[in-house]
Amino acid sequence: MLASLRSVPSALFVLTLAPVACGPSPEASKASPTAESVKSATPGAAPAAAPSEGQQFSSKASASTVPDPAWFSPALLPGATVTKKGRSPSDDQGRFTAQILFAFPAGASLDDCTDPLAAALAKIVPTVQREEKDGRVTLSGDAEGQRVMFICGDANGTLTAFVSYRWTQPPPAAP
Repeated sequence: MLASLRSVPSALFVLTLAPVACGPSPEASKASPTAESVKSATPGAAPAAAPSEGQQFSSKASASTVPDPAWFSPALLPGATVTKKGRSPSDDQGRFTAQILFAFPAGASLDDCTDPLAAALAKIVPTVQREEKDGRVTLSGDAEGQRVMFICGDANGTLTAFVSYRWTQPPPAAP
């Protein structure tokens, strides 16, 4: 039981990132998803409960109205091309995840990806964590109110960089 609970955060992370990495399904263009359809499509998700009288929801702005941090930009990797950019839906506290997927030109090395990202991350977070596994390098750390993660590695013969941040507390309201 404990082992299956440990995989829940990993599964949720993958489910959050799958639309960015794999792109939308053909059905996605036919109808816009609702919070109820997202919850019901999530394996193991409990049915949505009606809010109780005493339950308070955040009045924070939706993900689409909160500006990205200044560092979160296609200019982060000038030699790479943005292949996808997106955001997850906001939760009831206004928190969301944003991500950019970059592709490097042929001949680029892993250092071409990790060096500029490590330098950028060092300006954002006080402590950078680095993990190398299966030919991929993950750089991560906690900034004020956000968890930041950069992943560099080969995807189907192309060097790619996944750049993401996730709010760990409600983001500030948009101006």
